[in-house]
Amino acid sequence: MAEENALQEMLPEIHNVKKEDIKPCNIPISVAVQEAGNLNERVNLDIDKLLALGMPAELQQRLDKLRAALFTAEVNWQEQKSDRQKALDLWKEKSPELYTLRNELMEHLGFAFRKDERLMEQLADIEDGDSHADAIEDLARLAVLGTQNLELVQAINYEAAKFDLANTMASEMSGMLSAANGYMYRDDERKLIRDKAYTLLKEVVDEIRDYGKFAFRNNPEHVKGYSSKYQRDQSRAYRRSLKEQ
Repeated sequence: MAEENALQEMLPEIHNVKKEDIKPCNIPISVAVQEAGNLNERVNLDIDKLLALGMPAELQQRLDKLRAALFTAEVNWQEQKSDRQKALDLWKEKSPELYTLRNELMEHLGFAFRKDERLMEQLADIEDGDSHADAIEDLARLAVLGTQNLELVQAINYEAAKFDLANTMASEMSGMLSAANGYMYRDDERKLIRDKAYTLLKEVVDEIRDYGKFAFRNNPEHVKGYSSKYQRDQSRAYRRSLKEQ
C-alpha cells in the first residue's frame, strides 16, 4: 500500500488518539519505521507459529498500514520543520537591515526636527516599544513622518528616497515576521499526527513482539528479531562506556 494512502486510511483513528495518551518516542522516528518494517518481514516468516498462539491475523495488517502511515506523517512533519526553519533563517538574515534603517531614520529625523517640539514628541512616541513588530511599525511611521516634512529633511541633505525604501522594507518584513511567527507559535498539527501515528504503531509493535518473544522463548537468537536492535546497540554502547570509565 502506498504510504500516503495508508496515512489517509488511518487518519480517523490517528485523530482519535488523545494528546495525553501519546507515547514518547525514545528512538529516531526513521529507526522506528525501519524496525517496524523489519518486524513485518520477521512475522511473515513466523506467521504460522504466531497465529497458533492466538495472535490476531489483522495485527500484522495494522503493523504494515501504521508503518506506512508513520513514514508519511514523518515526511510531512519534516517538510513543515524545513519551511519553518527557512522562515526563521530569512528573518534572522534580513532583520538587521530593518533595525539599521530604523535607527538611521530615527537619528536623522531627530536632528532635522530638533527645533520642532511637536515633531520631536512624535518621534519619541514612535521610539516607544521594543518588539520586532514595533520596529516594523516604527519604520513605516518614520517613513510617513519624513515624507510629510520633506523641507526639514532636505535642509540636512538627507536622502528622501530612504523613506520609499523604509516603506518597502516595512511591508516585506511584516510578511516575513508573520510567516516566522506563524510557524513558531501555532500548534504543529503535522507533528501531532506524527506522534499519534507513532503511538498507534508502538502499541502494535509491542503486542507482536510479546507474541514473538513467547513463541521463541527457547531460542535466544530468534527472539532478537522481536526486539529493537537500535536499543540493544545503545545499551551495548552505554555498558562499554561505563567499562572504559
